[in-house]
Amino acid sequence: MGAYGPPAGFYRSRPHVRINPSMCTACAKCMQACPRNDVLGITKDNETIQATVKGAENCAGCGRCIIACPTNAIGLYLTRES
Repeated sequence: MGAYGPPAGFYRSRPHVRINPSMCTACAKCMQACPRNDVLGITKDNETIQATVKGAENCAGCGRCIIACPTNAIGLYLTRES
């Protein structure tokens, strides 16, 4: 695709979002930025609140959650389709 556009192989791969729980502050900015309602969520475990991935397979790979995260706790990974 040239200098602009997604990385090589993007359309043959499936994007998955991951959250590093030790870096997450549960600000929910990722959820607000995500265009889908079935990818990210917030959980509370023993007085600890953090963002979690509800459905990584539903991720569109747009990267809006990564840009919105103030602590860089979110990463986008490409996996091969089977």
